[in-house]
Amino acid sequence: MTASRHLIVVVPGLCGPESDPPVSAYLHDCRPAALDRLLSRGRVFAGSGTGLDTTLGFLFGLAPGGEMPVAALTWLADTGQSPAGWIMRADPVHLRADQSCLRLFDSHCFDISRAEADALVAACNDFYREQGWSLSAPRPQRWYLSLPEPPVLQTQPPARIAGQDIDPCLPRGAEAGDWHALLNEVQMLLHGHPVNLERERRGEPVINSIWPWGGGALTERLESRVMRVLANEPLAMGLARHAALPLAGLPATAGELLDALTGGDTLLVDDRLEWPERYGEVESWLDALQALEAGWFAPLLQVLLTGTLASLEIHPCNGHSYHVTRASLRRFWKPLRPFESVCTAR
Repeated sequence: MTASRHLIVVVPGLCGPESDPPVSAYLHDCRPAALDRLLSRGRVFAGSGTGLDTTLGFLFGLAPGGEMPVAALTWLADTGQSPAGWIMRADPVHLRADQSCLRLFDSHCFDISRAEADALVAACNDFYREQGWSLSAPRPQRWYLSLPEPPVLQTQPPARIAGQDIDPCLPRGAEAGDWHALLNEVQMLLHGHPVNLERERRGEPVINSIWPWGGGALTERLESRVMRVLANEPLAMGLARHAALPLAGLPATAGELLDALTGGDTLLVDDRLEWPERYGEVESWLDALQALEAGWFAPLLQVLLTGTLASLEIHPCNGHSYHVTRASLRRFWKPLRPFESVCTAR
């Protein structure tokens, strides 16, 4: 029974943030030895996704290059219900003026309370009621916009813009001009709102815009080789529910993880490295990496060596996956290399 247990671990941000000096310089005295060995001895396969969304799409059998209905899936995760038709994310963001541009910071960079979200959403709904808007916030940090008709629009997820100039990433398409004007209106509406005046008084980032992205409707039920999902990340949770797969949160310990591996392919999604990597927060990234090494990679290396786990796949969301078995770990002739150099090799 134990020989049939397979684990797929998706870890966006594993390759590390760009920094000067590079992250390898910080790891000199605290190398994650288990992770180094796993990636060095694993077999490398191309074709996995280059972001969390495309990696999960790959694992759930979605056509590469297609538009994933992220909003519909995370709505399912946040509410437990399928959305009634087409829906898009319209997340609260902080736009910071920096010399000649505006840089985007999403809710991973600030706290927003339930009361604050409700007040700002209500103000937007009052202002745009005649246009048929319906903005809602089942989670304070994730807002959703329902429209009478889907707009002709191409958008970018905030994960790809984190801390960067928004101009190259603004919505494009036949209706882009209207949406640029609309976003300007929203910024003016939110600028003087009492919630933001109070946040400014407390020295907190103001929530001065929304970011539209991830629009779509749910497709037919998905087919996947994955048999169960362990995740707290909303897109992974939504995909699991849409595929009617057993879903549980991240285990607290490696022991609990092994208990959850009851046979077949189990998917674990741990995104704690993603946002420190996106925003270049090296110290936070290093702390999270050490926690992953102690909590996941070192124990998983041991159960692979004993044969308790048949195989491990690691997906760093870099376009490649690394498949590790007991046999591959015995390939002593393969030199051990720093995981970050394996991660960035092409």
